[in-house]
Amino acid sequence: MRAAGAAAALGIAMVVAALVIAMSAAGPVIVRAASPEPSATTSPTARPPTCAERYPAEGPGGVDLQLGCLVNELVSYAGGLGPSDQPQRLTAYLAPIAAVAAGLAVLLLVARQLNRRAARRVAPATPVAWWSCPACRSLNAAGRDTCYRCGRPFEVGAVEMRTDAEPPAPQAFGRRDLGDRP
Repeated sequence: MRAAGAAAALGIAMVVAALVIAMSAAGPVIVRAASPEPSATTSPTARPPTCAERYPAEGPGGVDLQLGCLVNELVSYAGGLGPSDQPQRLTAYLAPIAAVAAGLAVLLLVARQLNRRAARRVAPATPVAWWSCPACRSLNAAGRDTCYRCGRPFEVGAVEMRTDAEPPAPQAFGRRDLGDRP
């Protein structure tokens, strides 16, 4: 149960992190109004080269330079620095990594807390002993003070049935005695 909860929390955290990165990579959208005067239009500026144009082949030792360039652009946009020709310092990567790590830590703590609360509410699957209610004949776990069906309180002299005890007679469920057959 804990592993499933942790896996679900990790999956959610990964999806949230991917969405944050994708949204920050898109950057703010700037809409400019069209000018009524044709002379007021500005000349289009040259766009900076893309990562594929800057690094068309693999780097030395098979290093994927396009991936490094792409990560650099994402961190630049997320940090509000905009595109740059020079790679960012390593400290520029600390803030996004710290934000993702903090988000994962919060999700892990929330998942653990929810798991603890759920475990407190659920009764054990097989209690060690049962007691039978004399009024309605329902079986109740030994730790219950009242009958779950009729609400009658547990009587001190009630007989408890232990689940860890051996049955009084040997049981042969699913077995046949084939001693007299050929």
